[in-house]
Amino acid sequence: MGRSKGGRTTKIHLVTDGKGRPRVMLLTPGQVSDHKAAQACLAAMPPSKELLADKGYDSKALREWLAQRGTTPVIPPRRNRKVQYEYDKAVYKQRNVIERTFGRIKDGG
Repeated sequence: MGRSKGGRTTKIHLVTDGKGRPRVMLLTPGQVSDHKAAQACLAAMPPSKELLADKGYDSKALREWLAQRGTTPVIPPRRNRKVQYEYDKAVYKQRNVIERTFGRIKDGG
């Protein structure tokens, strides 16, 4: 459990395969940055061709680590980033698979 302005919070970090099946799950305190937990989750998996993630996972360190693994990051850059990285917007649309997986987990089905 973490503490934030809203009280106690916890984040769920999830790695799924292309079909939305959970492969790695990590719980962190709510105040931990997403990109800091990403490397721990991804290290448990073999390298993939691409990694789809939301803006919370945008960091130079994560992008460099992914490149060393031979993985292309498909992560939109944060709006305030000085270097606006390019990403494949067509591939990024597939990230809804992850959102649907979270929906199934929350609904218990």
